[in-house]
Amino acid sequence: MDVSVSERDDTAIVSVDGRIDAESAENLDSALSGVLARGGKRILLNLEKAAYMSSSGLRVLLKKFRDLRVVDGEMALCSVQPDVYRVFLLAGVHEVFPIYVGLDEIFAESEEKKENESP
Repeated sequence: MDVSVSERDDTAIVSVDGRIDAESAENLDSALSGVLARGGKRILLNLEKAAYMSSSGLRVLLKKFRDLRVVDGEMALCSVQPDVYRVFLLAGVHEVFPIYVGLDEIFAESEEKKENESP
């Protein structure tokens, strides 16, 4: 599994390519921990190329979600593939994270909020 991190506005986009299983969950954990260590408070996990997620991957996501809540941060998911989404449904995780169709959707929503907050 490959994990890459990019920045857009004040959001770290963490993109996963491959299977998130017991062996690779540590790579995801390291990437998310790196964002938090740099003071990041907004994470968007792009699962467009994630083919599978095990309970190890779910544990990583839930722990980082809790870590972000402590610092008033947030995590959302996007482009979740059907097989991964089924795992979320079975575990009830789909009710924990905001899930967006794609990157464009979340950033369009963010821009709309900024425009509405402007004086």
